[in-house]
Amino acid sequence: MGIKNILVSVAGAQNSLITVKYAIYLSKLLGATLTAVYVVDQKVISDLIKRKVFVEAEAREYEKDLEEQGMRFLERIAKMAQSKGVRSEVLLLKGIVNERITDAAADLDADLLIIGELKERVSTRRVFYDEGERIFWGAPCPVVVAKNPGKIERLYQEL
Repeated sequence: MGIKNILVSVAGAQNSLITVKYAIYLSKLLGATLTAVYVVDQKVISDLIKRKVFVEAEAREYEKDLEEQGMRFLERIAKMAQSKGVRSEVLLLKGIVNERITDAAADLDADLLIIGELKERVSTRRVFYDEGERIFWGAPCPVVVAKNPGKIERLYQEL
């Protein structure tokens, strides 16, 4: 039986690469397929429209830019996985980040979900708005939090 499907949540930021490297490492070690998921955060886009930061046309252009950025990042992840001999798939989704990630984990029957390091809690109220915390608590499978970038980089380079 074992772990066959690993899902990694990525945000497109440079620090997401550490999470990706750990996901690739574990996928290789376990012989699992890796699925990288990037979510275009439509809640943020609609909030920007409501706050009149963007008009509708600007918001759609911004959304398109985020989609393109997400695809470039996912393509980079696929190449990284391939270079280490790991089977991978990529998935670009739209919606509320924590909901789309936890839904994807359920839909793909993920055995393991890997997320980036959780942000330090400043207040209990902030927990309700932190996507990482919401993914962590809402996931339908075990969750691994990737931390200690130096160690992760060494493990990845050993592959």
